[in-house]
Amino acid sequence: MHIKINNYRKKKTLHRRYRHVSGLAQSELVLHNNPVLPLIDFSAFVSKDETNHYPRNIIEKLANACEHVGFFYAIGHGISNELLLRTLSVTRQLFDLDLKIKNQYASRLFVNSSNINYQSGGLSRGYQSIGENVTNSRRDRHEGFDLYRELDSNHPLRLQFNEKNLTNKTLPDYREMAIGWNLWPKELPLFKETITEYTTAMLQAGARVMRAIALSLNLPLNYFESTFNDSFWVIRCIRYPPVSQNKIQSPEYGEGCGEHSDYGWLTFVNQDLDSHNCLHVRTNDRSKATYISADPIVVEEQIALTCNIGDIIAFITKNKYRSTRHCVVSPVKPARSRISTPFFFEPNLDVKLRINETSPECYYGEYLINKICILNYLSN
Repeated sequence: MHIKINNYRKKKTLHRRYRHVSGLAQSELVLHNNPVLPLIDFSAFVSKDETNHYPRNIIEKLANACEHVGFFYAIGHGISNELLLRTLSVTRQLFDLDLKIKNQYASRLFVNSSNINYQSGGLSRGYQSIGENVTNSRRDRHEGFDLYRELDSNHPLRLQFNEKNLTNKTLPDYREMAIGWNLWPKELPLFKETITEYTTAMLQAGARVMRAIALSLNLPLNYFESTFNDSFWVIRCIRYPPVSQNKIQSPEYGEGCGEHSDYGWLTFVNQDLDSHNCLHVRTNDRSKATYISADPIVVEEQIALTCNIGDIIAFITKNKYRSTRHCVVSPVKPARSRISTPFFFEPNLDVKLRINETSPECYYGEYLINKICILNYLSN
């Protein structure tokens, strides 16, 4: 599928509820403390039936959120509180494993593509220790464990890279992603079981949100359906250890995760409910950045997911929808470590797209592998 959008809903003004707060957050960032991300209920978008009536007020609210903020809280996503909390719990158990065990599943073992075979491992899949991830030339204060979609053994996108086709120079340039396998820790079998359930639920939630986004762009309800019917999703399990107040500033280390925008399509953040003043969302593009803290919220006993627009949606909508820069500030002792399991809802590997005005059209898989190789270069 070629992604192209020509029609947009007229821009409307979002009346933000941001309040300026004097004083500086970490790294001299001005922080707004009110919980001000738009709250959107996606329960009406569970159906694919284009003849249904979908609430215009919610569609317009979503359009405003995507245009002016780039972040929003999602309820009505269809994922149980129990599954969200269980995913966080088993992720904490993963990071509590001995470092020697975790290093057996290190992604650094597969930086060299020749180490990637058809049985185990894959580019960028697996464990990263504190400081291995680098953002804005500074080491991030977190541990990570990356998981990507695993294509079945008989999936055509995997089979095209079998050994007898390796000399075929017309193949797309995303072999390492197509043939990769996740490194599931055998010491924690519940991790794979839970993540598999979490993935299924998140894919369904992503489909709901994308139906609403299609309508918000004045497109048919199922416009993006064929873009994601074989989604090459990504999950990054993360632990941010708490730091002492006097160790927040460091010439080598930055924040828990430095300021960035997400390079893909749509992100869902599931985070510890006691995670406060950690996820900071930028509210302007001026040199003196101001931020809001996107703390987790519960609405009518339902855990809301924090969602944000990625760079690809921003580009295909000609920046009508914002891919907003954000960062994670380390929790400060005596707070406990912060666990989050962001789910990146991404296109199929073989979807063709353009990611800026000057680049030629490419497969999403090629775009993804280019981003991963850049990140691996910065980390080494």
